[in-house]
Amino acid sequence: MPVEAQAFTAKRANWESHIARQGRAGSALAAIFGQSEKVTISRRDLRNYAARPDLEQFAMGTILWGYPSGMRGNNVLRIAESFADLTAHLENTLREHSVDDWRTHYRPVGALSGIALSTYTKFLAFLSIEIHSLPALILDDRIIRIIGDRLFEELEVLGNKRRNNSHDWYPEYLSCISQLASSFDVSSESIELFLFEFGLNLKQPDTKVATQ
Repeated sequence: MPVEAQAFTAKRANWESHIARQGRAGSALAAIFGQSEKVTISRRDLRNYAARPDLEQFAMGTILWGYPSGMRGNNVLRIAESFADLTAHLENTLREHSVDDWRTHYRPVGALSGIALSTYTKFLAFLSIEIHSLPALILDDRIIRIIGDRLFEELEVLGNKRRNNSHDWYPEYLSCISQLASSFDVSSESIELFLFEFGLNLKQPDTKVATQ
């Protein structure tokens, strides 16, 4: 799996109102787009942003990568209004690098306006943070749906988990994917990307063609 090359393209027209808004979030977006009408961002690009002295472009680059057409509701505006709190939290997390108590670590995330587990795990993954000594991975609605639909027997250990408390079982998800990756001798991130790209688009060979 070409993990580092996975990329999404965001159009400036969808983000112009946020670019024009004063503040650090808007300035970070403006720096990312430059004079271009669209920008394509890969996982590799985000890790390069993460290596810079400040994380402002990293934070907004991750938002663009994860939500190229824009976020639901007014979440981008909410993030922009508390942008300093978000970047300060990410900088502290990056300095610590390893999280030994996930529930204690995640508790303050509820105060980060506009940020839920899906977005937060993107930050953690691209900052290369370890959670309980395991590499952080993205856990978004798509992967939660795949787990809940019990599409893969390898994920059955997570099959009874609920969407509304996914933050509680995030470490269990990391452990499950880590064990699966070890059995296939691939990276955990490769498994995560496989699930995202193909998890809802595969059919067992013994199932009938669905008709209406």
